[in-house]
Amino acid sequence: MKQPENTIRPYRSSDREACLALFDGNTPRFFDPSERAMFSACLAGSTDPYLVIECGGRIVACGGYAVEADGVTASLCWGMVAHDLHGQGLGRMLTQARLAAIRAMPQVAIVRIDTSQHTQRFYASFGFAAVKVTPDGYGPGIDCWEMVLPLHAQGDAMQAAHACMAAVPLDKACRLINHGPAVLVSSRHGGVDDVMAASWACALDFSPPKLTVVLDKATRTRPLVEASGVFLIQVPTAAQLQLTHVVGTNSLADMPDKLARAGVELFGVDGHDLPFVAGCAAWLACRLVPEPHNQDRYDLFIGEVVGAWADTRVFRDGHWHFQDADPAWRSLHYIAGGQFYAIGESLTV
Repeated sequence: MKQPENTIRPYRSSDREACLALFDGNTPRFFDPSERAMFSACLAGSTDPYLVIECGGRIVACGGYAVEADGVTASLCWGMVAHDLHGQGLGRMLTQARLAAIRAMPQVAIVRIDTSQHTQRFYASFGFAAVKVTPDGYGPGIDCWEMVLPLHAQGDAMQAAHACMAAVPLDKACRLINHGPAVLVSSRHGGVDDVMAASWACALDFSPPKLTVVLDKATRTRPLVEASGVFLIQVPTAAQLQLTHVVGTNSLADMPDKLARAGVELFGVDGHDLPFVAGCAAWLACRLVPEPHNQDRYDLFIGEVVGAWADTRVFRDGHWHFQDADPAWRSLHYIAGGQFYAIGESLTV
């Protein structure tokens, strides 16, 4: 039997009791009972956008956003998911929708959220950073975490990345992916740029350096690679968790503004007509080694690495330095169902 689809739509007054039931189901772990009257008043009188996720006639999540009086700050408010459906991706879906709506307002530069210790890591995965923590700020046992997400700091971040981007000798290029990270695959052809996430990428040879990556026939990236004969493999970081998930679960064919929605910022490198993703820890430019049988039968593509670079804040002198770098630089390792791990501690024998 086909499972009912999750649909995001604007809140209606008839949703009030269902939304209050979501609040009650998340009390007292995520909300203090004293906040119920405030939430009820918000549902009754607020004119700010408020969204619900409906599945099979049931309201399973809700949350809103608002632009503050200064006109440049937006806030996420009253976000919640049915207590029996936590961990199913509904909170991520709801947050993505609200952030996409906010990003469509060019005057907004900062997004704020007040949340608790129970959900601060979730919002950190979107790039939010804590600016203040108030113990018991919402009530006994529920701390208030004030977090912010700058929307227009990417240009500064890209300048910093360029300053720290250094070429890696090709005989050391395999070390950039030897630890099995999830990767971003970029391609360009006919004026079209695309970026997708891939889990199955592997070093293949030392001299000349080669690698393999699996590109499914359903992806929009694959025909760009086949047409151009070149592609780029990049190592995203824990700070790019949300970006990696969005480009890996949406196709350019269905979402033409996929890269903008994901917050992807592209830059170029002389001598390589490829879209480089800013903020990654490493980049490997590849020339396609045509193997029609492998490509058609197994979706397996071979690339000869013709250029390699890394951010010296985490890779230098031919080695990764995850243990010394900010945890946000750790590479991502995909399992399934939206679950990633960040690389762990270094062990030496």
